[in-house]
Amino acid sequence: MNEPSNISEIRTVQGFREHVSEQRFTVLRQPIVDLKDGRIHHHEWLVRFDHDKHVQGVIRASEISGVIRDLDLSMLAQAILVLNEYPDDTGIAINLSGASVDKKNFQGSVMACLTALEASPEKLIIELTESWDMDNLDLAQSLLTDLKSRGHPVCLDDVGAGAASIRYLRALPANWLKIDGGFIADSLVSMRDRAILEALLSLRDALDVKFIAEGVETPEISDFVKSMGFDAAQGYAIGRPERETRIKP
Repeated sequence: MNEPSNISEIRTVQGFREHVSEQRFTVLRQPIVDLKDGRIHHHEWLVRFDHDKHVQGVIRASEISGVIRDLDLSMLAQAILVLNEYPDDTGIAINLSGASVDKKNFQGSVMACLTALEASPEKLIIELTESWDMDNLDLAQSLLTDLKSRGHPVCLDDVGAGAASIRYLRALPANWLKIDGGFIADSLVSMRDRAILEALLSLRDALDVKFIAEGVETPEISDFVKSMGFDAAQGYAIGRPERETRIKP
């Protein structure tokens, strides 16, 4: 059976761009909780498209074509608006793709957006996703260094999930390292993985970073990350994503 011609599913890069430009997506927020006092430290913004059926197949092409930059800048602009209106609320972490930050002119676009920020810069956390193997680490390093010097906390996401983790740790400045949830789950049952995780956590003082445990979906994993000395945690056992209601249509 043929699908209706007006069905708004993302099948192409152009379709992805249209969804972004017309803001046909929902922003959810998920809490990142401080494990020392149990309070919400900040929320990460997550994007859910109105029709997610085909989006994963287009993300890679969108990164290659540069269209993912449109989404990154859209989320940044919306976060700035919310923080300006609610400056006393908890901070917001937005994701920037590695496919954006290692491109020329992206730093200028980010800085232009940030001129509108009136809230404290520490309320706007920048997470660099590791889904893309960056070719130009110099550009990424320049952007993240600039952001950090302006007071924006920088977080490297999915550490431990990909082969590029050590390369990024060596080159890129960060305040937070978010450890991949799959790696943490494996560390529960694998002494080899646990040894590597312990080695990563031992870098806290030397790198002057704090650690977020991602994918904390069960009480068992929650107890494990607390025992390992993580600073903060995120996952269903900590707090489920909820719709971000502060964004105005």
